[in-house]
Amino acid sequence: MTCRFVTSAVVLALPVRNPGTAPRRAGTDRRRSCGRSNTASRVWGRGDTAPRQKGGGCVRVLVTGAAGFIGAHVVEALAGDYGVMGVDDFSSGTLERVGDIAVQRLDVTDPDAVMRAFRAFRPDAVLHLAAQVGVERSAAEADRQLGVNVYGTMNVLQAAAACGTGRVVLASSAAVYGNPRRLPVDEDHPTDPLSVYGRTKLAAERLVRECARDGGFEYVILRLGNVYGPRQRRETGPVVASFFLDALEGRGLTIFGDGLQTRDFVYVRDVAQAFRLALHCPPGVVANVGGGSATSIRDLAEMVCRLVGTSVRPRFAPPRPGDIRASVLAGDVARRRLGWKAAVDLVTGLRETCEWYRGLAAQGVAGAASATERARTRISSP
Repeated sequence: MTCRFVTSAVVLALPVRNPGTAPRRAGTDRRRSCGRSNTASRVWGRGDTAPRQKGGGCVRVLVTGAAGFIGAHVVEALAGDYGVMGVDDFSSGTLERVGDIAVQRLDVTDPDAVMRAFRAFRPDAVLHLAAQVGVERSAAEADRQLGVNVYGTMNVLQAAAACGTGRVVLASSAAVYGNPRRLPVDEDHPTDPLSVYGRTKLAAERLVRECARDGGFEYVILRLGNVYGPRQRRETGPVVASFFLDALEGRGLTIFGDGLQTRDFVYVRDVAQAFRLALHCPPGVVANVGGGSATSIRDLAEMVCRLVGTSVRPRFAPPRPGDIRASVLAGDVARRRLGWKAAVDLVTGLRETCEWYRGLAAQGVAGAASATERARTRISSP
């Protein structure tokens, strides 16, 4: 079975793109198959909470974006209980994040490579986290975001449908909501993304729904708040990582706008547990994954400075296009349908994050290089 891809509902969510630059879609040859019947697609989450299949076989989970910030934590949360295959193009993920799990080099925008990975591993479920992230990078990198977040998702879904994968869990974003009309933002809130990133995530959600219907697999969509924690990199634009690194290096913290805008911060290890639970919750769940409270950027800056022990004054810069004014996510669906609630409060999470960045600073460039080299030996490529 295959799935239809671009419908009018999906196209409405996409930014304009030159059709001549679109990556090839995985559906070029719709007769391709993994040699596995779609009857393998089964109902998860109805009394099935054990991570083992009948007969003791390990549930096989494919994680895309496995070397990235969130993906690496997800892989660690699954290791030991599931058979895990991680894939990543290593464009932003760093090799030392993957622990002892071998990660295959894979670009999800390459449909043939994606199909080969599915044929080789034959996953029971896919946690799709591969994405080009960041609201502030949208204007400059819209084409790359569209390629990875939309066409890359198409390729993953096509392979899942062809190979009889039972479930696809999509990492989406609270950016799909845009500026909230009410707080807290629940899953029924209208979607009106302000950025290219948010629009590509909304398009990916629509693709998942359509392909699940046409391709015979189940889906779960997790709309993530502002995820923070150890291993986060400044390059992808997260405010927590930027604040800690600037404070530890004695530089002033840069606040875009007046700093009164609020965000819903959620600790990365809590997010990893949400993905683990999404493997066994009822199908068709769309759930917010957030900390459940609003924190202003000014307050965040003060908390970071207190933890670091610095009194540097923040610098204020013009607001960034695509930034929303306020965000706090309702968590009722995640509690009821996933059995998930954030366990780590912001103060505790920031303290643990601060210690990780302190260790990184103490390690120095030489230490970081040697750690990367050690991790490189754990990477296997097809």
